[in-house]
Amino acid sequence: MPDTAPSEFDPTGYIDERPGVFRVHRSVFLDPALFEREMERIFGRSWIYLCHESQIRAHGAYVATTIGRQPVFVIRQADGSIKAFLNACAHRGAALTARRSGTARTITCRYHGWSYAADGRCVMIRAEEGFHGSAIERASVSLAAVPRVATYKGFVFGCLDAAVDPLDEFLGDARAFIDLMADQSEQGMEILKGESVYMMRANWKLQTENSTDGYHVATVHRSFGTALSFRDSLLGTGADDPMKKTEAARILTLDKIVSGAYTLRNGHMINWSTRGMPEAVPLHERRARLEAVHGAEKVRWMIDRGRTVTIFPNLLLNDMASTCIRIWRPIAVDLTEIETWCLAPIGESAAARRARIRKYEDFFFPASLAVPDDVAAMEGAHAGSQASAHVWNDLALGRATMIAGADEAARALGVEPLTSNPGRESETAFDGFYREWRRRLAS
Repeated sequence: MPDTAPSEFDPTGYIDERPGVFRVHRSVFLDPALFEREMERIFGRSWIYLCHESQIRAHGAYVATTIGRQPVFVIRQADGSIKAFLNACAHRGAALTARRSGTARTITCRYHGWSYAADGRCVMIRAEEGFHGSAIERASVSLAAVPRVATYKGFVFGCLDAAVDPLDEFLGDARAFIDLMADQSEQGMEILKGESVYMMRANWKLQTENSTDGYHVATVHRSFGTALSFRDSLLGTGADDPMKKTEAARILTLDKIVSGAYTLRNGHMINWSTRGMPEAVPLHERRARLEAVHGAEKVRWMIDRGRTVTIFPNLLLNDMASTCIRIWRPIAVDLTEIETWCLAPIGESAAARRARIRKYEDFFFPASLAVPDDVAAMEGAHAGSQASAHVWNDLALGRATMIAGADEAARALGVEPLTSNPGRESETAFDGFYREWRRRLAS
């Protein structure tokens, strides 16, 4: 393969795939024309995570977000259903929501005062009689709906393509891993108050890679593991309250844990590792209750194994340090907005909730002990991708240990990955993401 980017758009030219070889050309992070095609072919035609149902419980509750660069908002209807609309007034295109979330059964444009019901109908046009000398047909100026909206166990997705395959088909075997988070309480899960938003001067795919990249953890997050290991030493054995401890075996003692990675269909990726101290996990207090409902094997996956679940193209469900939802929104080829929330089981004890929030703050806040290191690493990868030598990322780590199909742990959960790898420090899960990326760009 040549060491230069394809001269004309050809998705096959960005990936060098041969027996035993899988390389990605670094121009995938840099090419503005390719970025525009991603917005059309990937974000314009894929299921994109919008919000969690717990954020829009009441009639008129809404969350504003994006599908690619299209501004949208999701809003609860009077009958309990969920709809989503492009976040633009039909009059002159002004954004309708003043905040990222709120409640408004009638949404009024702050620019010229046009008003819309929660179902998107235009219900008031200020100075209506002055338009064209007669009344406007309000039905013709209702809000533009997102064509497809669907939910899976509280997670709300939308798609701008009305002909997209059903959400369940898109998620496929990833549903079993989503269930490990969604089923942690018989009462359901809820997003805790607040959100964290920060910017990354790097291409969005670097965050997709990083979400499943177990190889960086022992290097990039060693300061996190070392600092919290010292803090834990001040607590002694922690026998009186193990939830105050930080479970960091995946960082400091990789040789003492079992781990793995899976490539799923449709570009989804999984990375997991056993926990050295499961009793430090806030969910541990519910173990007996959960086993009675779900069985020992599923609960073993819930509590004894930490997981990152990356849903194509830009959603991460992270149940490692704490329970976190993360999305990354592409702004430009070299600029990405990242937002995270803490997700928690409804009904957990006050001690477990407190521990969950503290662990979330330790790792997932923009000013935490981990996120700044991740951002610096990804921005460095983007900057270095502009160098004119060594222009291929050779995703070779773990290729010798990769197997087709399921390993024992996957079979126990009832899933059939495309490939499995008996080690968190592998890069083979990226194959599936980039094959799906290539397929969608070529469609």
